[in-house]
Amino acid sequence: MLAKPKVKKLLSSDHFSVDGTLIEAWASIRSVKPKDGSGGPPAQGGGRNAEADFHGRKRPNDTLASTTDPDAMLYRKVNGKETKLCFIGHGLMKSLHGLLVDACLTLADGHAERVAALHMIEPRCARLR
Repeated sequence: MLAKPKVKKLLSSDHFSVDGTLIEAWASIRSVKPKDGSGGPPAQGGGRNAEADFHGRKRPNDTLASTTDPDAMLYRKVNGKETKLCFIGHGLMKSLHGLLVDACLTLADGHAERVAALHMIEPRCARLR
């Protein structure tokens, strides 16, 4: 689609922007358990669907994983917001015309946006700056 003559004249190797957004996984935060199988956090209430009490506890991705979606990562984009099981979706836009040129989905971590931006921009630039 990007190779068509009408579209190709709108593209150049300058003025790209990359933005990311959190995409929530379908897995519930209740499915997060320690990877070593030692059990979950203390539960409030009883029963099979008791609410997990994570307040004041660290939730590192290297020790915890979702049992229903192991690829989803615990991530908080801004301090003060809740941690969610999610992925990050990235879009590469041609700034001048607002044309979406590329998109990808990555695991949620602190470096995903920068790495995805370099990966998407590199084939379209004459040289990286």
